[in-house]
Amino acid sequence: MTSRIVQGNSTNVRRYWRFVVVLVMALFVIACNGGTSVGKSRGTGPAKAESQQAVGSNELAQKGGGCELNKRVSDPQPDTAEWMIWRAYQLALGADDEAGFQAFVALFPTDRNQRELREMYWPRLRANVHKYIVEPGKPDYTICRSVPVENGRKFFIVTAEAKQMPPPITVGDVEGKPRILFLTPF
Repeated sequence: MTSRIVQGNSTNVRRYWRFVVVLVMALFVIACNGGTSVGKSRGTGPAKAESQQAVGSNELAQKGGGCELNKRVSDPQPDTAEWMIWRAYQLALGADDEAGFQAFVALFPTDRNQRELREMYWPRLRANVHKYIVEPGKPDYTICRSVPVENGRKFFIVTAEAKQMPPPITVGDVEGKPRILFLTPF
């Protein structure tokens, strides 16, 4: 009877050690392959270069973006929703001075917090505008898709960042004129 108990325990011990060895091997393989999918997104070499390429409409659709419109906006009619976005990009590409900032503020409703625009939106849009424009130095951009919202129209802008979904910008009428109601500056 004692030999059966010892024999049963040794079988359990062998199973335990087999499990531990398999677990350690699996962790080793994960570590050697760059970790989880989160770790792979920070890869180097060809994988990183591929992730930094411009995003096409097919890639956006695969990411859930559904880039059905894919419309380039170049020199739109003044005082339209598309012009408001184009003008914001034009100002962001221009000089970082008070006149440029005041023109940027004029694109928003008058009750918008100017301090927030100055400290949060203006510098971030200026730093990231290159992601949204089609050609360097031109404020032309591409609308991925556009959907109506309660207070206007939400535009999703194609970005050059492969990992970034198209950022939304909402433009709506305020006192009979189009104004930027919501802007994603990064």
